[in-house]
Amino acid sequence: MWLAIGLAAAGVLALILEVFVPAAGIIGLAGLGSIIASIVIAYQRLGNLIGSIYLAVVLVLVPVFIVLYFRLFPRSPAGRWLISQDRQEPEKGYSSFTAEKYVDLIGKEGISLTILRPAGMVRIDGQKYSAVTGGEFIEKDKAIKVVKVEGSRVVVRQGG
Repeated sequence: MWLAIGLAAAGVLALILEVFVPAAGIIGLAGLGSIIASIVIAYQRLGNLIGSIYLAVVLVLVPVFIVLYFRLFPRSPAGRWLISQDRQEPEKGYSSFTAEKYVDLIGKEGISLTILRPAGMVRIDGQKYSAVTGGEFIEKDKAIKVVKVEGSRVVVRQGG
């Protein structure tokens, strides 16, 4: 019985590891094979009744363990160490994409935050944007004006 339980536990660990290790599904298939082998061993060594009960328990507990792991792992010390806790906030320069917001930029004026040769960062209405010029070079801290928006591509020219 302990062999079957050990194989099932190893299978669950392999399935979880498959999410983190790029192995083209090999680790996941090995985990699935381990779980199936544990069921076969339970049937062979313990008979049909106990094997069927073991099968039912495995079919319920394996998904429960996997879901619990992914719910609890991000809050664990290892999860906090592995998962970035940084947040991107608009005040720090992150701006989420919405097409309407970019279309509203046409004709607005701002200032170049970096050298645009031809790409760089600009500030328009207190927000940072990635922008390009039509090919010309614009120095840092120069007045710019938005002349065109193509999707999330903001095209500017020097001057106000």
